[in-house]
Amino acid sequence: MPVKPNFNPNYLYFVTTTVEQHIHIFKDESIIRIILDSLHFLQTNRQMELFCFVIMPNHIHIISRFSEKYTPSDAMRDFKRHTARQIISQFKAKGQKAKLEMLHGLNQHTDQEYKVWEDGFDARDIFSQDFLQQKMEYIHYNPCRPKWKLANTPEEYPWSSARFYYLDEPCIIPVDDVRNLFI
Repeated sequence: MPVKPNFNPNYLYFVTTTVEQHIHIFKDESIIRIILDSLHFLQTNRQMELFCFVIMPNHIHIISRFSEKYTPSDAMRDFKRHTARQIISQFKAKGQKAKLEMLHGLNQHTDQEYKVWEDGFDARDIFSQDFLQQKMEYIHYNPCRPKWKLANTPEEYPWSSARFYYLDEPCIIPVDDVRNLFI
C-alpha cells in the first residue's frame, strides 16, 4: 500500500510509480525520453528539485524535494497524466497497434481509452542521511540487479543519475546535487 506522508516542502521524498500491471513499456528511447523530458520540465519550472532518478523498464524511482505550492501528489498527478498522453501519442505515431491494444486492455475506467500508469504512487519521507544513502544506492544499483541485468555497473546505465554521483559527470538530464544539502 502506498505511503502517504504528511507533506513538508523541506523534506526529500523517495517516490516510485509503476506502469499498470508492471508491463515493460520503457524500452524504446523515444518513450524513455518522454519520461526524462517530463522530469526535467518539473525541475526547470521549479515544481520540484530532482536529486536522483532511475527509469526502469516498468517503473521509475526519484528522490525529489517538492515546492510548497506543488506537492508530491500534484507533481505525480500531472507527470503521469502528461506522460501517459505522450506515450500513447508516440505509440500511435509509430503505428504500434499491439502496444496500444495492450494498454487499452488494461483500462478499467470508462473515461480512459488506455491505461499506462497504476493508480497512485509510493512516497516515503527521507528522514536521515543514512536512509537517503540507502535509497540512492537502491536507485542506482537497481539496473544491475540479477532480476534486471540492464548494466554491469550503475554508471553504465544511461537512464539514471548514477554517472553524476559515481563519476562526477553529467547524466542524461541535469540533477540537483544532494551533497550540497549537507555542506
